[in-house]
Amino acid sequence: MQWTDNLTVRLARGTSVRALVLYLRAAEAEGARRREVLAVLTERFALPFDDARLAMDRVGGGVVRAASGNPANEPDPVNDPVAWTSYRLALGLTVDDRDPGPSPEQRAAAQALLERARPGEPTRGTEDVAVALEVARLAVASRERDRIRFHLLQAATALSVAAEACIARLGQQPCAVEGSQEWVDGVALAAAARRVTAKFAAQPDPELEERGLDLVGRIVTRLLGQCHAFVGRAMIESARCNLRNGDPGRAAARAEAVVDDFTVLLDRAEADVPFDEDVIALEYLRAAIDLLIEVRGGSAELDALRNRTARVLAGSSLD
Repeated sequence: MQWTDNLTVRLARGTSVRALVLYLRAAEAEGARRREVLAVLTERFALPFDDARLAMDRVGGGVVRAASGNPANEPDPVNDPVAWTSYRLALGLTVDDRDPGPSPEQRAAAQALLERARPGEPTRGTEDVAVALEVARLAVASRERDRIRFHLLQAATALSVAAEACIARLGQQPCAVEGSQEWVDGVALAAAARRVTAKFAAQPDPELEERGLDLVGRIVTRLLGQCHAFVGRAMIESARCNLRNGDPGRAAARAEAVVDDFTVLLDRAEADVPFDEDVIALEYLRAAIDLLIEVRGGSAELDALRNRTARVLAGSSLD
């Protein structure tokens, strides 16, 4: 990838450049695996993989410039904010870190939606992504045993309506542009829907768990659909849920869809070194093949495809 003079990145709501730099500095000091770092950068901070690689590069660049001891090497705070923040933190200088969370008005709107979540009352949505995310956060943290289910249902509705508003803004675009506001909001909405779904699964409530994963899939495929790593995760999560809940046919159908769509990535990876996101996607391809073998038994075709995938992954580890 070639970068221009503008080295800015868009981050998820509730995060900041300072938090991003501090995370990457700590990850390097702890020797965190690349796979773990990429997961945090692309999920918590909602960076596309290209921007995640850029952020890692610019944090290192800021440290190198600080070590030079030459004030003329200070990065541009507007066009290279990650390197600038890294530079200042490396020198022990202050960096403004305003509260990036929802506004008081958005918090109040989220609380009001949750208060309406009662038996017999219809759930209500919101097109404000920040409000929907706050509703989900409050619902997942709820300790009111007699109302947890209604809180979670309200959260799922809020996330769904906010996601549909993001999708509507795309118009004829098949998915969001990487790094756009719709992209980072899609990442955050999918993550919140997963947390709500995990609470449904813990009750346990298989039907609501499947519906929650369907919501995750809708968000991912319509807003983040150009990223095979995100799509693969959503498809395999749903397939495994179907299998756990006694529907192997549906599980196999989802796995087949992954095999059909991801085999082209395998062809490409055999011809050239795959990017990080393609390696992750190939891991989901292998998971899909394994699920098909579990449900339907092995075949020469599946075994050959799995062996090809395993060979590429063996030479492309993210650890």
